[in-house]
Amino acid sequence: MAKEGRFRKPEFQAKLARARGYERRTGQFFTWPLFLFIIVILAIFYYLAVSPRFLAAFAPQESVQDALSRLQRQRVFYVIPKNHILFLNKQNLLAEIQKQQPQVRTIRVFKKHWPNRIDVVLEERQSQYVWQSAQNFYVFDQDGVVFQKIPDYTPETFSRILIIDSSADPVEIGESLPITSVLEFIEKLREQWRALINQTDYAHFSIPGEKSQDIIAKTALGFSVYFDLGRDVRSQLESLKLVLNREILPETYNGLSYIDLRLEHMAYYCYRDAPCAPEYATSTPPNI
Repeated sequence: MAKEGRFRKPEFQAKLARARGYERRTGQFFTWPLFLFIIVILAIFYYLAVSPRFLAAFAPQESVQDALSRLQRQRVFYVIPKNHILFLNKQNLLAEIQKQQPQVRTIRVFKKHWPNRIDVVLEERQSQYVWQSAQNFYVFDQDGVVFQKIPDYTPETFSRILIIDSSADPVEIGESLPITSVLEFIEKLREQWRALINQTDYAHFSIPGEKSQDIIAKTALGFSVYFDLGRDVRSQLESLKLVLNREILPETYNGLSYIDLRLEHMAYYCYRDAPCAPEYATSTPPNI
């Protein structure tokens, strides 16, 4: 009877009414206004982030538009296309363009125009050198990036400086060769050669490998000159000039095998019919 009296008290009845009301409210959490609000938010998100309205798709170059189309199939945060005008950046666009156009070096101008157009000016690589690895020939630029294979190379039809990798390591299109110091040395060598050496010109260059300190210049007369990458270019050319002017008779130039300038205070030279010559040790002249 005491329990029944407690149940009939006004305080207990009020708590019970509040509990029934709470259950009713939880049962009505997904109301129509809330549902419509979620729909509106999703529609706004789709319009701003996913719809074509703000997806960059208009560019003056066909190669850029192709890259934008490929970026549209990729996602930021698994939802937003990568060509969205807010998320698109110069680095991502350049990387996508270079997948199909490795001859593009950089993007010189990159401007966005709201809501879905960009202006882009591309800079192409300069074909300054030819890289030979085994029997394969490639074009690479001033940065050392390989961007084209030459199917039928001849010096007459492709007049670029030839650099031969005697180690014949394989090369991939788009690969950046770690030969910055080699290119800098060769450029200095070319600049100063004609001013100091008048007996013969250089024909091409070779290196025993990408990490080697040796650079070998093949001359137009047929003999090779060994240089040390770590030493001053001018001092080595002056040593070459001294050897050609004072040590070697001009009428014997055609019989030379090589001149070695890699030692700081001494130069060596060797004739093809001498035991020191590579030609003497093998019936097949080395490709240097």
